[in-house]
Amino acid sequence: MQQVEESEEAGSELSSPTEYLDLMSFKRTSFRLQLLQTYRVRSERAAFEQFIREGTYDVPLDDPRLARQREHLCGGRVLQRVQVVVPPVSDYLRFSFGYFRHFAEAGEDIRILEASRYSAIGLPDHDFVLLDDEVVIKLRHSSEDGQPTSREPLVNVDVAKFRGYRDRALEAAIPFDEYVARLSN
Repeated sequence: MQQVEESEEAGSELSSPTEYLDLMSFKRTSFRLQLLQTYRVRSERAAFEQFIREGTYDVPLDDPRLARQREHLCGGRVLQRVQVVVPPVSDYLRFSFGYFRHFAEAGEDIRILEASRYSAIGLPDHDFVLLDDEVVIKLRHSSEDGQPTSREPLVNVDVAKFRGYRDRALEAAIPFDEYVARLSN
């Protein structure tokens, strides 16, 4: 994938999940660009292992992530996400699509961007979150297994550049349901 150089100054890293979730609070909009094909999320380990063993995993409707999504979508807030996919779809992403289906049904705008299109539109080489069109958080992960290594609020950042990344990614990607339908054919 093409890499775009970033020169933004990182703020202090967030030291705890609570601090991260506090910063992830937003009033109007949240956009996330996800590049990796595997993320090692400790809380998903047992469910992912079940998915690998059985080929399926039914996300419980009382799952805390679903509850958080529903809470975020109350009051007209907008959630958007673009997941870059390198075909064939990884086991982890097939597992994640179970969550994506519920998130999309709840109202999150989830889109899939195939890696071949990603390279052509000049996006950064790291995950990021853009909150309320004002706050940019750079997400870093271990390249080997997707383990989160840091979450850095960027200061002195050209926010317009990240809005442009968001807009290009959303325009080039296809809706999640459409992508899944194509996989089924």
